[in-house]
Amino acid sequence: MATEIEFKYLIINDNVVEKITSLLNNHHYKYQFSTQVLTNTYFDTADLALRKLDMGLRVRHSNSNTEQTIKTSGKVVAGLHQRPEYNVDIDVDTPQLALFEQDIWPDHINLEQLQAQLIPLFSTDFERNRWLIQNKNGSKIELVFDLGKITSGEQCEDICEIELELIAGDTSDLFVLTKLFAKQLAFRPGIKSKAARGYNLYHKHNNNDVLITAVEITPLELIPLKYQYTIKQSFTAGLQFSLNQLQQMIDLYCAQPSLKTLAKINEILALIRHGFWLFQDYLPENSLAIRAEISKLIKELSWVENAIYFQELVDKTGNYRKKIAYSEQLLNQLKTEIKHFPELNSVMSLFYSPRFNLVQIALIELLLVMEKESADEHTNNTDDLLRFSQEKLEASLALLTDSLLQDKKMTLAEYLAQQKLLIRSLLTGSWCGSLYNKNERLEFRNPWLDVKQGLDELHTLLILQQQLSAISGEQYEKIHRWLEAKIESLLLALDCSRSNAMTIAPYWR
Repeated sequence: MATEIEFKYLIINDNVVEKITSLLNNHHYKYQFSTQVLTNTYFDTADLALRKLDMGLRVRHSNSNTEQTIKTSGKVVAGLHQRPEYNVDIDVDTPQLALFEQDIWPDHINLEQLQAQLIPLFSTDFERNRWLIQNKNGSKIELVFDLGKITSGEQCEDICEIELELIAGDTSDLFVLTKLFAKQLAFRPGIKSKAARGYNLYHKHNNNDVLITAVEITPLELIPLKYQYTIKQSFTAGLQFSLNQLQQMIDLYCAQPSLKTLAKINEILALIRHGFWLFQDYLPENSLAIRAEISKLIKELSWVENAIYFQELVDKTGNYRKKIAYSEQLLNQLKTEIKHFPELNSVMSLFYSPRFNLVQIALIELLLVMEKESADEHTNNTDDLLRFSQEKLEASLALLTDSLLQDKKMTLAEYLAQQKLLIRSLLTGSWCGSLYNKNERLEFRNPWLDVKQGLDELHTLLILQQQLSAISGEQYEKIHRWLEAKIESLLLALDCSRSNAMTIAPYWR
């Protein structure tokens, strides 16, 4: 048995073999290059018993060799894959489960019954270009570029990816080489293995969505922490959760670009950055540089929020479209403003860029360092984490309530000026809230989420007000009066939501 430690990236096919070979030569890496054609058939039962155990079973043919492999549950974080793998040479086309080590199987599994029910589900056939690299430290790293197809019935999907796997040596050498390629090649982390993508094709082929989990875009979700965690373990758990959420959203965006998904990506980046701020006393010095790079990415995507406000105004199903439709000039003006925002497809290049990839690699490096430090800790005082979370939640709420006085009527400008404080307080709750009673947490948190939603709507109305200010004429007075009344009504509703939120006892006290 071996545990794979590898990076997997989806890459744009642009002279990849030549570029990789040139990079290795230019940086004086020793390597052996080879190519082979691999045909793989994946097996499971009709009810996907292995999939439900998070296992993947395949038979691979390469040249004159046939090998069966099973991969058991592991961990995938932003393209870094760690999964136990078992390989056995065979001379038949159907896997023989009894040849694997017996201790990999759960106690309740009837191996003979499982063997009898195996059927082929899908195949992955590709050409593999392989560089077996040895650096000056003696570490051995396998780099492969796979180009081919995944097929299940009539369903088909392209394979175009690279993998860097540590064969022997220090993990840090794997990171060094990965960073080198991240600076020169256009790729993004691949969180789905070929097997996972094959299972999705199998579902499509059979019109069966039972095991396909839809990616849901939810506002400011909670990081799942456990009260047994140390403070450092809480940060690593939160970072791992956030990175996986980030990759799911990037996958979704690349498949179907939308402003809503892009806004969610920026929100997750903000969640990660907020974690750096909350846990800064427990992080190594280089974390400040990582946080600064995340801030730059967030700033680069800051236009998305305004684009969403404009889109809400021109959408046929938008809340204000009927009023706006009274003025063709206003509608055309809004549509012209939207054209000034970046094209959604052009944003795709950011996710394949060296900057974005290097930040994620730095986060994974930090994650592994922190996990090692947490494993070496001898204390596991749960009071430390609860005290830490209470202090952070209390401090963020104090900053917010000091600026949002309960009995004061606030203006539009005053509300918008406090939006960042509200978001920071909600992000603190996203990091720490799961440690407390769910019902009490929701009772406290939901009114503040209502305030946030109201502020978003207020932004939309402010943009409409600014656009209307450029239009004069008696025929527009009706829209002006309606807009002023709408803003005043929303401010009254916000006052009510704010007052309600500030009367509810915090769940952590």
